[in-house]
Amino acid sequence: VVSKQAGVATVKFASNATISAGYPEGFNPTGEVTLVVRPEHADLVPDPAKGTIAGTLSNIVYFGTDTHYHVKLDGGGENFIVRHQNSRSSAVTYETGVKVGIQFEEDAARVLKD
Repeated sequence: VVSKQAGVATVKFASNATISAGYPEGFNPTGEVTLVVRPEHADLVPDPAKGTIAGTLSNIVYFGTDTHYHVKLDGGGENFIVRHQNSRSSAVTYETGVKVGIQFEEDAARVLKD
């Protein structure tokens, strides 16, 4: 956590990317924190620069109606899973090993009380 204001923390990743995330009332997040974004609230984008954060696609797991994309984040090796509901015509196809961006709305990220 690099700063806090009015219930929103600015969190800096090992890659130096920063995002804003809400945190529970009465909690004072400092230092390293756990950040969560529900997998269905995130989208992959083919251009890493257009994502909120970026990484390398390390695994693709098909679950019938859904596909889970496992992304190893730049700078820290943490994994982020993006859930995508399958459709007959997917606009973009991805392969493991490619650089991707992960995009999500600012209010989708939350700092957890560990």
